Amino acid sequence: MQAQIPDRNEAGVLVSSELQAGIAFSGNTYEIRVNLPVEVMHAAAEAISGLENWHKQRLLKIAAPAILVARFHAREEMEGTLLRWINRIIGTQEGFQFAFNNYGSMPKQPLYWRIQDKGNFRQLTERLRVLDGWMQGNGCGALRLIHSPRLLLVEEMDSSVERQIQLEFSSRCHHLEMELRELELMRCDAWSNKFQLVSRFPLLPPGFKQPERFI
Repeated sequence: MQAQIPDRNEAGVLVSSELQAGIAFSGNTYEIRVNLPVEVMHAAAEAISGLENWHKQRLLKIAAPAILVARFHAREEMEGTLLRWINRIIGTQEGFQFAFNNYGSMPKQPLYWRIQDKGNFRQLTERLRVLDGWMQGNGCGALRLIHSPRLLLVEEMDSSVERQIQLEFSSRCHHLEMELRELELMRCDAWSNKFQLVSRFPLLPPGFKQPERFI
């Protein structure tokens, strides 16, 4: 029996991909994520360091910091073509600055850092939309684009601590800037529940925009 791979909705909450698609898919699960610099990873860990005891008591699940850009399913034999397509799309995309601004959470939702201006992310994700027709034509289901990304800090919270955490972090101020320089393609095999790095895709330095190339 193949492992059921958890999926994420627009808010980053884990949900069953079978519930989302209505059917099971026997291929691999892929995610395109932002490659986070070490200083951002350290800042995220420090921000939630006071929650370690609750994590040890299994009252919450601390997330591996990640900014999800897209999620989809594909068969292993499609991976070579997939890498070429993503490389062509990202190869003409300039990197850009963005800022994390304060914390966000809602009932039954995770704790995360908000991203202040999502306009550049929307443009980036729309460039990836060209993959959707190819994947659906190969029976892989729809591409999920995340137009309002965020950086997850806590993935799950028990109801006994949820309100206390939300009240505490809603009063905190936070601002941190970073430059998006590279995206990562991650793969979770059908028999596993752990994502592994497939490839990295560097973005162009600002001001080095190249002419569009046909895919």
